[in-house]
Amino acid sequence: MGRKAVTYSIDVEASGPIPGPWWMCSFGVCRTDDTSRGFMRELRPLVIEGLSEPDRADAMRVVCQGLPDVTWDEALPDAENVARVRRHFEEHGTEPARALEDFRLWLLEDLDGDRPVLVGSPVTFDFLWIYWYWWFLRDEMPPFGFSGLDLRSYFMGAHGVGFMGTGKARYLKHYPNEFAHTHDPLEDARQQGRIWHDMVKARESRD
Repeated sequence: MGRKAVTYSIDVEASGPIPGPWWMCSFGVCRTDDTSRGFMRELRPLVIEGLSEPDRADAMRVVCQGLPDVTWDEALPDAENVARVRRHFEEHGTEPARALEDFRLWLLEDLDGDRPVLVGSPVTFDFLWIYWYWWFLRDEMPPFGFSGLDLRSYFMGAHGVGFMGTGKARYLKHYPNEFAHTHDPLEDARQQGRIWHDMVKARESRD
């Protein structure tokens, strides 16, 4: 049997809208055909002299939702809450380069020679972060290449709807599963991965 493509769902939590000025807080990845096979790392802040910007409160509030041991205290100023969330990653995160190497080794073992393809929702956000980090810290093409698959786009084609006819609520209406959207990146990747798997299987059953 020849080399085949294996799809992996990815979810990223970040301190701001784009990599470079802001940093990737955590990422989770799982196979779409077996969501129990997953990988996750929390990362230490990536500080780049002359480029890094202060963590954004709106982004860190979302990140905080996925941290069971950290709460966002509405009685405190945003700056204090942001500092508390950042401190969690400074104390518990993995150095980003080490995390990428761990991910690479996990992928190699899981793939057994096949071609990994990342699935995101939207792929333009989550893929951007892992791809940028890979080139910035490793200066090499990642094993998943420079392309990915977008859940929203596939849903539009499979269901014959426009962009405004998509969204997580609509995906889950057609393809419900047991995973919750918690902003824990691995849990979110599993929810998304199961949607992808069930959507592809449903389309294949109509062929």
